[in-house]
Amino acid sequence: MAEIARRLNLPHATIRNYFGGRLPSPEVLILIANETNVSLNWLLTGRGEMYVGDPKGIDIGSLLEKRIAEIIDQKLSERSEGEVQELGTIDEPPAFDVGRALEKYADPHRVMSEWFKFEGRKYPKDYGVVFFQGWESFTPEERVDAIRDAKKVLDRTLSKQRAKN
Repeated sequence: MAEIARRLNLPHATIRNYFGGRLPSPEVLILIANETNVSLNWLLTGRGEMYVGDPKGIDIGSLLEKRIAEIIDQKLSERSEGEVQELGTIDEPPAFDVGRALEKYADPHRVMSEWFKFEGRKYPKDYGVVFFQGWESFTPEERVDAIRDAKKVLDRTLSKQRAKN
């Protein structure tokens, strides 16, 4: 649109209005025809040969096709019912749900074991004593946080061990 506005020496807003469905004045249609070699008859009716002679720099045809496609997309989106559900990405596996695992097992070591199993790894049984001291007094949120913290530390520790070996 900006290029068309520059080539026709018209305000950008005017060109935007034309793409929005407002019809240009006869003077502007003549200006478009002269600048682009697009047939005035084609501009008025959409019939007949599009170009008179060789087309000039602005490809009105592809611009019109693009605008028609935009209008169709807009109309289709207006007719779609309900909101589009975000399905996530295909390449990402689902995340392990710590809260749900806690509801199911109630034991932090069992949750950690299930989380490692979910990732295809084995949970070292002698781990987590410090993180889970006072478990009985933790709120549900504190329990989730304790398990997530323990998992981060354990992953870091195991990663360092693998790097040494």
